[in-house]
Amino acid sequence: MAENVCRRRGILSYLKFPLSDITRQNSNLCRDDSEPLLQISEAPPKKRIKLEDFQPCQPRFTDNKENDIISTTTYRNKLKKPYAGLTSQHALFRRELWGTAIGGSAMASTRWIASTRFFMKDFTSSDKDIFKFLGDRGLVAPFACSFSHAVQDGKCLAVADEEGTVGLIDARYDNTIETERVRTEFRAHDNAVFDLMWSPDDRHMVTASGDQTARLWDVELQQCKAVFLAHTCSIKSVNYNSTDPNMWVTASRDGNIFIWDVRTTGMQTPEGPEGEMFYKPTNSIRSAHSPDNPKKKARKSCSLPHRSKPTSSVTGALFLKHQEHLLASSGAIDGIIKYWDLRNHSNTKASQPVQLSINGATAKRPHGISALILDNNGTRLYANSTDNYIYQYDPINLGAPLTRFTSPTFRCSSFYIRMAISPDDRYIISGSSDKCVYMWETDFPDENPIVLKAHENEVTSLSWSRDLEMFASCSDDASLRFWRVDKPY
Repeated sequence: MAENVCRRRGILSYLKFPLSDITRQNSNLCRDDSEPLLQISEAPPKKRIKLEDFQPCQPRFTDNKENDIISTTTYRNKLKKPYAGLTSQHALFRRELWGTAIGGSAMASTRWIASTRFFMKDFTSSDKDIFKFLGDRGLVAPFACSFSHAVQDGKCLAVADEEGTVGLIDARYDNTIETERVRTEFRAHDNAVFDLMWSPDDRHMVTASGDQTARLWDVELQQCKAVFLAHTCSIKSVNYNSTDPNMWVTASRDGNIFIWDVRTTGMQTPEGPEGEMFYKPTNSIRSAHSPDNPKKKARKSCSLPHRSKPTSSVTGALFLKHQEHLLASSGAIDGIIKYWDLRNHSNTKASQPVQLSINGATAKRPHGISALILDNNGTRLYANSTDNYIYQYDPINLGAPLTRFTSPTFRCSSFYIRMAISPDDRYIISGSSDKCVYMWETDFPDENPIVLKAHENEVTSLSWSRDLEMFASCSDDASLRFWRVDKPY
């Protein structure tokens, strides 16, 4: 059973900082494994996190000159005067594309096909943007990250690691703040957390773990409110329903997709913590991406119970926006995307997809999909394939890919590599096995991507802040790195 209290290493019980001021001291990063941990006689009191009022932030774009070489380890020299070198022509061009800070413009409602590669080249990162994660046996790798919607101006990043701990990092500051203040953490699971997602109001968070459960957390109290138990293998992804915040979907290595609804009646076990409810799925799609096998069924055996093979794993599932009853899913066995009509499924019926994508891969052998995402407008569907291509589909008329993104050096060699799309849907970023982050313009798939080199191992999960000026990347080198727009002021 996962711990329901905030896990704090070396935290004095009298500290009562709000969420915006809470980070974790990094003085323990160099601690020898043989050194005994600090013994605390009694559990510290739960720390309440103050949810700040939502302050919508308008995206701000810079108009720096194009650079052929991008610095990813040090910041460029900044100009002293605000908007120095910004011509009136550039200002008019930017206003017509994205509107003004007050009121916008009539043209801003239309998607204009104009390259903004200059903005992509402004992302940079320094050594002060690197954050490490300390586990019970030393440094651990972060597996998933997600920016908040409104808390701390949308700059509160939740990060989950391979030991099941979730940490909250205030991205408004660099890592020097961790020498003074304590990072908020809580133990969410007793196994690795592979995915997590904030609720639309930022008051709750759902985590998906290798312990075969998903959990709903009260972010303010760091307290588990619900346990979702039905999968028989690790849960790989979780996604909210954008039209109904009470529902979400999980996809697992057991080959099953489950839909959950907290409005149903839960059950509390006598041995469970107070306030923690157990839920069953309201709908299910079983063996969603299992290979068709025309051979005879194997003779029944009285040996160990059957477990799904890794090839039948469902790597992603999400609700579509043009029809709320449709669900898209991807699997590890091939590059096929399937659509499911939730009105035609139940926990007892065999599931049949209503649409299938046409495999547009050029490779001779089938490749799986490591990540599946939908843009914010619900008009473009992206699939990250292990054949080293990102395919774009039309969510309304699913068929062959409309276009694809790649690079000679881009490598999607594992199912841990994820993608993220910018809040304005203009840019897509992906991790890679070659230790780099790749960034494309969604309207210019044939152009070479911007390659950001900083990590020392495979880059996995990514998340983009809501103001467009920052994103985060996780890596197997046990670090998380922030990438910020290098503003000319």
